[in-house]
Amino acid sequence: MIAQQISIFMENKPGQFVKVTDTLTKAGVDIRAMSLADTKDFGIARMIVNDCEKAQQALREQAFMSTITKVMCIVLDDHPGCLGTVTKLLADAGVNIDYMYACITIVGKNAYIVMHVDDEEKGDKVLTEAGIKTVSAEELSRNI
Repeated sequence: MIAQQISIFMENKPGQFVKVTDTLTKAGVDIRAMSLADTKDFGIARMIVNDCEKAQQALREQAFMSTITKVMCIVLDDHPGCLGTVTKLLADAGVNIDYMYACITIVGKNAYIVMHVDDEEKGDKVLTEAGIKTVSAEELSRNI
């Protein structure tokens, strides 16, 4: 199952992320998972939200550039070795992981991992066949 992620590009200076979060709040957009990375001059926030299109429209109105990207969100048992199993399955199938980040969850229950791979369909097929559950953004919102 493939989910959608919004990536927001911004200057790396005080207050920029506040503008992003305020914009999403005013638009009624709920952030379910996120990653924030930076370079010296710019930053990128990657988020799973309840409505990517609504988020993108609100951000455009505030002059933020953003893109919507396909990602996979997987559910793993929360114990050592589970993530290693997933990364090995994908590597053995020739699927590259470009980046990943975790979602907030209850410790000891499940771990939710968002990942961007170079071949979503193949990655989804490999993991599903191995019994690893993938979830949509809607399911993620209900389960964490």
